Amino acid sequence: MAVISRMALKLLRNNKRRSITMILAVFLSSFLMFGIFTVGITYFKMQRLQNIRLSGAEFDAIMYGVTDRQKELLEEHPDVGGFGICAVSGSVEETPYDKTPDVGLMYADETYWKQMMAPARERVTGSYPVREDEVMVTEEALEKCGFQGLGIGDAFTVTCSVKGELREQTFRISGIWDGYGAKSVFYVSESYYSQTGLTHADVSSGRCYIRLEKKLMRTKDQDALITYMELNKAQRLFFETETGYSVQIFTGIVCLILVICLCAYLLIYNIMYLSVAGNIRYYGLLQTIGMTGRQIYGLIRRQMLLVGGTGILGGILFGSGLSFVLIPEIVKSLGIRAGKIGGIEVSFHPAVFLLTILFIGATVAAASRKPVRTAVMSSPMEALGYRPESKIRAVRKKKRGSLIWRMAGEQITKDKKKSAVTIVSLAVSLAVFLCVVTLVSTQGAREYYFNYRNLDMVLKNDTMKKEDLKEHVQIFNEDFLVRLNEMEGIAKIDPVIYTEITVPWEPDFADQWMREFYETWMNIPYEDEREEYKEHPENFGSVLAGIDEEDFKALNSTLQEPVSEAAFLKGETCLLYRNGLAFEDRDVVGRTVTCADYEDAEHSRSFEIAGMTDVSDYNALASYPPVIIVSDNVVKEFAEDPVIFRIGITYTEEYDEETEKAVLWAADGIPHGKDYSYESKIELVKTVKKAQGSMMEAGISMVLILAFIGIMNYLNTSVGSIQNRRMELSVLESIGMTGKQMGRMLVTEGLLYAAGAWLVTMTAGLGVTYWLYQSMNYNGAEFKIPILPLLAALVLTLAVCMSVPLITWQQMEKNNSIVDRIKGIE
Repeated sequence: MAVISRMALKLLRNNKRRSITMILAVFLSSFLMFGIFTVGITYFKMQRLQNIRLSGAEFDAIMYGVTDRQKELLEEHPDVGGFGICAVSGSVEETPYDKTPDVGLMYADETYWKQMMAPARERVTGSYPVREDEVMVTEEALEKCGFQGLGIGDAFTVTCSVKGELREQTFRISGIWDGYGAKSVFYVSESYYSQTGLTHADVSSGRCYIRLEKKLMRTKDQDALITYMELNKAQRLFFETETGYSVQIFTGIVCLILVICLCAYLLIYNIMYLSVAGNIRYYGLLQTIGMTGRQIYGLIRRQMLLVGGTGILGGILFGSGLSFVLIPEIVKSLGIRAGKIGGIEVSFHPAVFLLTILFIGATVAAASRKPVRTAVMSSPMEALGYRPESKIRAVRKKKRGSLIWRMAGEQITKDKKKSAVTIVSLAVSLAVFLCVVTLVSTQGAREYYFNYRNLDMVLKNDTMKKEDLKEHVQIFNEDFLVRLNEMEGIAKIDPVIYTEITVPWEPDFADQWMREFYETWMNIPYEDEREEYKEHPENFGSVLAGIDEEDFKALNSTLQEPVSEAAFLKGETCLLYRNGLAFEDRDVVGRTVTCADYEDAEHSRSFEIAGMTDVSDYNALASYPPVIIVSDNVVKEFAEDPVIFRIGITYTEEYDEETEKAVLWAADGIPHGKDYSYESKIELVKTVKKAQGSMMEAGISMVLILAFIGIMNYLNTSVGSIQNRRMELSVLESIGMTGKQMGRMLVTEGLLYAAGAWLVTMTAGLGVTYWLYQSMNYNGAEFKIPILPLLAALVLTLAVCMSVPLITWQQMEKNNSIVDRIKGIE
């Protein structure tokens, strides 16, 4: 055995080229597997961080309203790791500088503030408020109120709205924070919240954020938790998309990893098989001088141990260097501090080391198993005459067509198994590349939908938030609309109008709706106010919202059962905003709803209910009766002077910052320039990009590694194929095939391999890609294949498949004469 060990080492030294090739194969496989796991783990952790930042806190589920009994249930549940409370405490109604500041008041308990919000915060100065008049602010919220420039210790006075009552309140700033999530908020103390009369049990106030120990939650587990919490009718418990789709995401990741492992396996198997099989004649010579099959097995096993150990060690060391140099820079660019978000600090799981060693070691063993068995089981004479891929047809039928194409086709079909492995190897790499690049591209900031119409900007009339209807003002006047229509860079504007209405009581629909509303959202029984609603429906105002044809088409496309466009535009039918009630479409469709002018009850109109929508864009007022959505022409006929409460704007060119600046400049110049707010797709993209950090760079790194795997797979397979066929190709050359014809044949073979790989990729591969994508697509992004990366992959595949065989053959011609190649001398 000592002699065999020395022989194994000497053989590797004597055949340096072959040894280096085998070690390089193991090294690349080890490095690629280690790198893909490390970068992949980083990518998904960054995606988790992105979601935490966009949510403003780290949690797995949110429950609206939480009773003392439910707090006890949460503390006792084995899968609940903790929970925090954040409660709506009113809003800032107006300030000396702004009548519509759009700033809320919130109270956060210690768990939510110190633990759950911490990963989403970048900076905190001062401390969380303790006294009733103290407040924690953001610079953004101060600016909205007109108090920009104030610091810790400064005081300001505002008019607050709490449970519909207005009160003047002086606050003193105890701290200032900045980071991610909702920042148009003042955080108040527990003592302030206590005197508001609100409670955590109120669904309109209490928000219970739950952190779960179990990260993989099946639908059955989620339903069990909802049942366990004993929710009342008004309460809702929602799981974060990452938790809600955890099983699907995990399944998709596992499948993706398995396919990546298959790519690495094919890469190393191709080289190992070729290298061992090429030495079978040598092993036959050893048998003629007395070496047994068991000794040959030991010899090859020791060679593989040396090759595998050297390659694995080198690959892991190189991969570790990459992880400790590249990954830290990516993570640091996110501004992540140690200990936050489950320790996303610079580290990776030890299982990656173990998995890499075990998998590559098993691959080396599997790759050498078949050729070793062939060498051991063959007699010395058989081994001496061994030729890989020597399947040549004895009889050929005369066929028409290009001889070069026929010969290339025959070469591929001659050994169908080998050709299939080559094509599938390349196709698997391409399919994984396609899947990952699709995932990365569709999770980009620009792929996030701004709203259901994907408008570029939405202007909002903030006077609609005033509880006193007399304070509602038509801030978007006709002159402003004309300016927008004439503005260069704007393709279209879609104003949404409304008028205040009442929905008179009647025993069928209106009574049923109000009963459901009170049971869902109110803390008092409907019977207590039913008589008042009957006699004074004007105390329960609502909205008749008018939308144009474009808005209707977009809204109609979101409905489970689209409604008749003609009937809607004629004013015969309407849609209702569901408002979170438990009504199904079948409960209301076909019924009639009546609305009356808020100031003139005699002026009324009835509509047939065609459907219900959950899109809240047209909910101008927080009303009890239903918000009725009709054609804008109907509202113009019904009301003398309907109010524009929002304007949707579409730019000629998406993400046009110059046009956006012009719109905001024009809006600032209207008489009520401080009474509007806006939502911008450009601002959303900036927020998402900031939240993502370098997630895209990590994803692109993973894509490039996968592309490299695919290229290496084909390169090694193709080189091996040409080496094994060198005698056959040399014979063709000896009987008159010119160099040009040889080159055309080899290029044609490469072209056929590329075509076969792309055929598999765009059929079975695309189907698998779509399934994997949907299983991990918890953000609901649209499935779109990125054209430019796909074209780049296509061009690169063609270039590699057509050039590698030709270059390999040209190198063989230089290194050996035609006589030596026919004899099989290396």
